[in-house]
Amino acid sequence: MDMEGVIVRNRYYRDEGSDYVCERLSQEFALLGIDAFESNAFDLLERDEMPNFVVFFDKDCACARLLEKRGVRVFNPADSIRICDDKYATQVELFGVAEFPKTICAPLRYAVSKEKDDAFIEAVGSNLGFPLVAKFCVGSLGAQVFLIKDKRELKLFHSDANYVGRVIYQEYIKDSYGKDVRIYTVGGKAVACVGRENSASFKSNAETGAATYRFEPSAEHIAIAERISSSLRLDYAAVDFFRTERPLAVEVNSNAYFKEAERVCGVNVAACYARHIAKEIGC
Repeated sequence: MDMEGVIVRNRYYRDEGSDYVCERLSQEFALLGIDAFESNAFDLLERDEMPNFVVFFDKDCACARLLEKRGVRVFNPADSIRICDDKYATQVELFGVAEFPKTICAPLRYAVSKEKDDAFIEAVGSNLGFPLVAKFCVGSLGAQVFLIKDKRELKLFHSDANYVGRVIYQEYIKDSYGKDVRIYTVGGKAVACVGRENSASFKSNAETGAATYRFEPSAEHIAIAERISSSLRLDYAAVDFFRTERPLAVEVNSNAYFKEAERVCGVNVAACYARHIAKEIGC
């Protein structure tokens, strides 16, 4: 039986990392005798005939769910993508599974709200202290993460955030300034780990200038990363931890780039993922 797969990427966004993901996965599927080509969700859904499976490297979870409704096996599942794309939803789903820094989620507000939220701002400052970290619940590549130095900055940020989306406020982990650990999992098992370090910023994303290198995580970090991936039903994931002795999770990524992981770890992440998918679809 011929198998056809599609690697879905965002219609409007391309960069070196996403180009690499699509190229490498296509190569590894070809070695398995599986034809997998690149598309976007809109063009794919316009087709009459659906592929056997989709590798969904986008965040349009509604389109991913529609593909599932049309009988397509989607990697990762649409609901898993949805949870990972919202930082607070991730923490809620992983309650009792993993530990996160002390976090306060701003109450849901509407753009017409006039409430100044002075009492809430006071509670955030007194519970988390300063500096603290503010994050949009939905965001990528470190662009929507901010270090808030004092109460004045918190008030200004919170007021502006009313118009840009829901936010969480989080305890600042001083010992992990600009550093984190990323564990890649496939099929719920750890396959690679990198350390990331940025001396110029508190953000550890490669896109903000962080250096990436091979890292040996503790057995406890690996166990929790695998437990997180299994709990969220993730076929592929990158679980980020602060650089602390006890595992303290940062976030979970359902479509993380893996170019640097392959380069510094010498691990064929694309092959691990392609083989896992082939096994799942019975190829």
